Formats: sequence, C-alpha cells, structure tokens
Amino acid sequence: MRHLIACAVLAACTSPADMTMTTQPDAMEMVSESCTEATQHSDLAWIQTDVFGKQCSLGGCHAGAASNAGHLNLQTVDSSYAALVGQPAQTASGWTRVVAGDTAHSYLLAAIDDVAGPKPLDGYMPLTAPELCSEKKAAIERWIAAGAPHD
Repeated sequence: MRHLIACAVLAACTSPADMTMTTQPDAMEMVSESCTEATQHSDLAWIQTDVFGKQCSLGGCHAGAASNAGHLNLQTVDSSYAALVGQPAQTASGWTRVVAGDTAHSYLLAAIDDVAGPKPLDGYMPLTAPELCSEKKAAIERWIAAGAPHD
C-alpha cells in the first residue's frame, strides 16, 4: 500500500529525470526536485519556467491563442501575467483568474484544485499533465498572496 501511495505522489510531479530518492524511517519515497525547489519560490519567473512552461503551455493547451483553453496564453512571463492578473475567468462567471493579494477569490487556484471554487468544465488543471504537487500549488498561492508581482 505504501508503494502505491508513493507512486501516486510521484505521478503528481514531473518527469522521472527530475526525481531523487530519499529514505524515510518507514519507507522509500520518491520526491521531485522541482516540487522540493517550489518550497523556496513565490515568484512568477520560477512559476513560469517550472510550472506553466512544463505542465500548462504544452500540447497546444495554454499556448498562442489558446482558443480551446479559455484564451489563456501561458507561454511567457509577460503573456502569463497579462492573461492572469486582474482578468476575468472565461469559464467561471464572476471569477477573476488572479486577484492580486486574494487567494480565496483567484480562479487559478480553484482551477488547480487548491482552493474552493467552481471546477473547470473539463476537470482540474493541468488536463494533459500530472496534477501539480502541493508544493507547486503553494508556490502559486504565495505569489498571489504577495500581490502577484510581475518580477
């Protein structure tokens, strides 16, 4: 059972090349370096590179016009910031994608299943990649709580 839980935790982060083994008193557990690194970040530059760039703007999802993804382009820091901060959510009426300083009302966090809110029509984000690990979700939450700065 512990092995299955460790595999589920492993699947929630990034690629096998991004993994390291750590020994717990009771079990061996895989931990993503990127998820561990996320605990040290609350900046959009890191989120762009290690979250949006690796798990959101791939496969045509949140890239370019992103017509099938709420017109949310997450390819670069500038496009992500412009499309997220202060912008109305296209698929959740009355919600804003990112409300600077307000995590409870930022639809981005509801869309990644980090705060209560309407579930995206097709399921929690990212759709075509493994679920974000809790550390990455927390990094995004810290960025928003800090006022969602561009830098």
